[in-house]
Amino acid sequence: MYYPKPPFKGENTMFKKIVSIFIAIITFFVSLFGGGSGSGSGKPGKINAYKNLSYGSSKNQTLDLYVPKKASGKYGLILNLHGGEWTNGDKSEFSEDTLKKMCSDYGCAAATMNYRFVSKTVDALDIINDIESALKKIREKGAESDIVFDRVMLNGVSAGGHLALLYACSKGVSAPMKIVAVTVKSAPTDLSDSRFYSTASSLGSKGDICDLMSKVCGKTFNEKTFSRAVPKLKTVSPITYVTKSCPPVLIAHGKLNSVVPYSNALMFSAAVSGVGVRSELISYTNSDHDLSKDADCEKKFGELFASYAKTYLK
Repeated sequence: MYYPKPPFKGENTMFKKIVSIFIAIITFFVSLFGGGSGSGSGKPGKINAYKNLSYGSSKNQTLDLYVPKKASGKYGLILNLHGGEWTNGDKSEFSEDTLKKMCSDYGCAAATMNYRFVSKTVDALDIINDIESALKKIREKGAESDIVFDRVMLNGVSAGGHLALLYACSKGVSAPMKIVAVTVKSAPTDLSDSRFYSTASSLGSKGDICDLMSKVCGKTFNEKTFSRAVPKLKTVSPITYVTKSCPPVLIAHGKLNSVVPYSNALMFSAAVSGVGVRSELISYTNSDHDLSKDADCEKKFGELFASYAKTYLK
């Protein structure tokens, strides 16, 4: 089992938070797709696995792709993006069994990708270019078997959800394949929201949060200079790019989320609905960032996730 490293030295609470999030994710997908690898009938079709495909020069620019052997012609895809505060995490957050189940249950291909982490030279806008490059690589791989990947549903957790929404809303119209839907859990949508910075959280002190978001947006700022960074923070906020061209979105968010303000989910869902695009927000009343305290909401999210996949990947 994979455990990401904490982003800040000595931040044991952050390590525990990431571990709990990871366990919650695994539990969710096990409940959604079952414990084994097979279709709903229990008899899985044969699936080709292409692991560690490189889509760029960085060691982090790799992906795993699973494609049913019976696939041909135009075909759909679910692309999964892991979480980890834009600074850590791994594509193995979505297990081989989970990806094979996505293939079997929804009649599509499934992939999970690594991406570059934020640094002094890489920000969120650079990372969403990784998503585009990964999609191009998947199209190229499909073409080798006369498969045309023409539609994709993006699925992301936490930072991965932010990246999925940012890419879909800002560059989705020109993507290598049509983005038909986005599903996210605990995703940041407005990094200029002052509530991110109003108090210390499991991300660290207010100074730590400013340091992290400085890397995400590509502009250094601190508590005193936050207002000057707002325009730059907006450029890496999915809510900035909401238009009627955005795909349908499914959002899961905890009302007690101490990492990503609940206001982020409310405002983004309202913005998407406001332009006439389908947006469904499942609010986990008792849950923090890991969404572990509301079993009924988790069940509903699983049902809607399946509905989105079956509806939009037809």
